[in-house]
Amino acid sequence: MGRKEKTILITIVANIILIILRFFLADLSGSIGLKANAWHSFADVFVTSIVFIGLLISRYGASRFQTASKKLEHIVAIFVSIFIFDMGLEILSDALSGEVTELRYVPFVAAGAFLGVVINYFMARYKIYVGEQTGSQSMIADGYHSKMDMYCSIAVLVGIVGSLFGMPDLDKVAAIVAMVLLMISGYEIFTSNLRMLLHPEEEHSEEHHHHFHWNRKMVLYGSLVLCVAYLLSGVYFVQMDETGVVRRFGSVIRDDVSPGIHYRFPSPIEEVTLVKTGNVQKVETGTQELLTGDTNLVNVNLSVHYRIKDAGDFVLNMTDTNLLISSSATTSIRQIVGENTIDYVLTEGKEEIERSAFALLSDTMEKNKTGIEIVSVQLIRADPPASVMTSFQDLATARQDKSIYINEAIAYQNTIIPRANAEAYKKVAEAQAYREDKIQTATGDAELFTMRQSAYADSKDVTTFRLYMEAMDKILPNVQKLLLGNGISIDNAELWLKNPQK
Repeated sequence: MGRKEKTILITIVANIILIILRFFLADLSGSIGLKANAWHSFADVFVTSIVFIGLLISRYGASRFQTASKKLEHIVAIFVSIFIFDMGLEILSDALSGEVTELRYVPFVAAGAFLGVVINYFMARYKIYVGEQTGSQSMIADGYHSKMDMYCSIAVLVGIVGSLFGMPDLDKVAAIVAMVLLMISGYEIFTSNLRMLLHPEEEHSEEHHHHFHWNRKMVLYGSLVLCVAYLLSGVYFVQMDETGVVRRFGSVIRDDVSPGIHYRFPSPIEEVTLVKTGNVQKVETGTQELLTGDTNLVNVNLSVHYRIKDAGDFVLNMTDTNLLISSSATTSIRQIVGENTIDYVLTEGKEEIERSAFALLSDTMEKNKTGIEIVSVQLIRADPPASVMTSFQDLATARQDKSIYINEAIAYQNTIIPRANAEAYKKVAEAQAYREDKIQTATGDAELFTMRQSAYADSKDVTTFRLYMEAMDKILPNVQKLLLGNGISIDNAELWLKNPQK
């Protein structure tokens, strides 16, 4: 194996290290540029492998197919340029898709990105040097490809460091810069090798002269690309269910940007935040073990549906929407449950609890100017804890028995009270009749006595005799009586009395 082949193997190993490093840093930080750069390094391994295969074919077939081997190297270099174009389009797609995300672990990731730049630099220098020493155009092309990868890595590093100074858009700008640099590199490699493939009479010195001026052209192109990319970073898209909020140096200048394509001054002059105002979103508090007003435990889960009503207030005053709504809903339901009994919470109080929670939560959102409108509140769970479920079942059975006994008592009451009322009415009626009878009798007796007194006053003897006889008749009702005049002597009278019973 010759020097060129050994060089390719070393660069393949170096690219594998870059792939692992960049994918790890991209996943750690969330950087689009690092992710695109990682895929670029992954493609480098494949491209370099093609160069390696081309060199092997060129080496072992050079004695018999010298001209064909040279052409093969140019063809391989053209394949390198095609892969460069492909990766450039991939980087552009990554840069234009998704919203701007806040990068994480920026100092550590920046150090790793700088290490990648250093590896790219020495790898590019090594490839170009060996390619020039051995006269391999495909290796020189691959070396310049690695150099463009180094420029891409520098742009990504600038984007990562820029996020430390409040410029998160620089990550996308870095990805766009990387794309343009790759396109320029691919164009140069493609045109030069195509020209050599079609006109093999051109000398190698012309190629050296072409590469000599490459760095100055690269500076000019790079500066122009940076300016254009910085200006283009102000273009943004608002989807149909979104509202854009534009801030200039932190102050809101517009909070009602409609769906469509719009432009703002690039970061850090102006920033745009896209807020989804067209969707109703849901937050659940999760199962909470709360204490009721009668010191019982109950598991409660509340579901809150909301939408963003004022995008400006939402952007300025909100950081974690789900956390705020969940915490506020938990506070509201804890207050409501703490003011009611366990029976009320588990039975007829569901609708009233939902209305109370809705009112408290809406008031909280309005007082804090969150820009959030509460659509509905649902009590999706209200039951005793599992540890006391058996006791609650016994309690429910006891309540059911209590209801049965109460109903039976009410039925007995409904039976006995009418009967007692009837008996009382009867007694009252009898007493009233007895009273009337006594009154009438006493009245009659009084009138009789008055009449007798009047008769006695008129004829005392007759009246006295009559009264005497009436009294004797009452005293001796069954005794035979004989009335004798005053002139009859009882001693000389013969009374022929017969016993009526004989």
